[in-house]
Amino acid sequence: MAIDRRAALGLLAGGLAGPLLPRPVRAAAPVYLSARADDAGGFFASGFDASGAPVLDLELPGRGHGFAVGPGGRTAVHFARRPGRFALAVDLARGAVLEEFASPPDRHFYGHGAFSPDGSLVYATENDFRAARGVIGIYDARDGFARLGEIPSHGVGPHEIALLPGGAALAVANGGIATHPDRPRVKLNLADMAPSLAYVDRRNGALLGEFRLAPAPHRLGIRHLAVGRDGAVAVAMQYEGPRRDLVPLVAVHKGGPGGGALRPLPAPPAALRAMKQYCGSVAFDSSGRFIAASAPRGGLVTFWDAGGWLSSAPVPDGSGVAPAGRAGAFVATGGRGGGFLIDARSGAARPIGSGFLLAGRWDNHLTASASDADRDARRSGGAPPARGVLPQVTP
Repeated sequence: MAIDRRAALGLLAGGLAGPLLPRPVRAAAPVYLSARADDAGGFFASGFDASGAPVLDLELPGRGHGFAVGPGGRTAVHFARRPGRFALAVDLARGAVLEEFASPPDRHFYGHGAFSPDGSLVYATENDFRAARGVIGIYDARDGFARLGEIPSHGVGPHEIALLPGGAALAVANGGIATHPDRPRVKLNLADMAPSLAYVDRRNGALLGEFRLAPAPHRLGIRHLAVGRDGAVAVAMQYEGPRRDLVPLVAVHKGGPGGGALRPLPAPPAALRAMKQYCGSVAFDSSGRFIAASAPRGGLVTFWDAGGWLSSAPVPDGSGVAPAGRAGAFVATGGRGGGFLIDARSGAARPIGSGFLLAGRWDNHLTASASDADRDARRSGGAPPARGVLPQVTP
């Protein structure tokens, strides 16, 4: 059941209301969260269980993108796709909308965020488009998601963001591409892109470490990332250069801010050609050993481990990927509809029989509400800053 479309259009003004969970969500049974569109042009923040049955379906005023899930898997925040400004906080256990909030008028969301270890703060990647720089907005989850301030992303075009084990640092994928909401799909700085994987102290905004692929082309944008159980960071990239070039599209960084080089994972040339220079999403499995990266333009979901290429599975407009609970298993969704359970080692895929999944045009990202990796990272998290004390944060 979806809410009335007129109500959805009032989101930024506080007009959204209504629960859309037909049954409670148990933390032991993850819900898979994603954005979707339907054939009538509607946009939704949606969720389904392991069988593909719907458990969440909120109509939105515009295209959504990614979810951030809080500690314990009870609360999630859904962010608008660039250059949207709306965000929606949902109580997954009750199916209740907690809050609607928005970025400031001179900022917009990039579609991703992360919670602090205790769930009191939400960090969102944002565009300071007047200054052509990336920032991380900080929102108070205990006070109506009021915006407390921001810290720098230390790059341009920050997209995906994740909390590292220990709880003090954020991993940020600075895509390197400058954009402006007046021309939202125009890339303004391809000649001097400077993508990076940045580690940022969430308490004061200090740059703890910055890594780039060398000698990779500067047009290889680092847009998506995932954090494994041991703190390793996998990045999935998008290339803005000539179509004939074969470039690495998945890389891994280990050791956190003081670690070694960002290392591209090797792949057969035929596999790289099939991926068509574009990854849409990346995830670790529940063991932290296997990596999935979707390639929407190639109609594939690809699989890797520390040694490099493993396999691929055909998924039309392959979009979201998330851990499926056992080692080497992933759930994947397609931009043309459908969901699949896939084994990383073999690439064998089994469709998830669900009319709900088949009817949706699923966005690039899929988030499990209570993945093992998320729980482990938060369990080892350090103490957050005192409430209201955010040193060196720009209001």
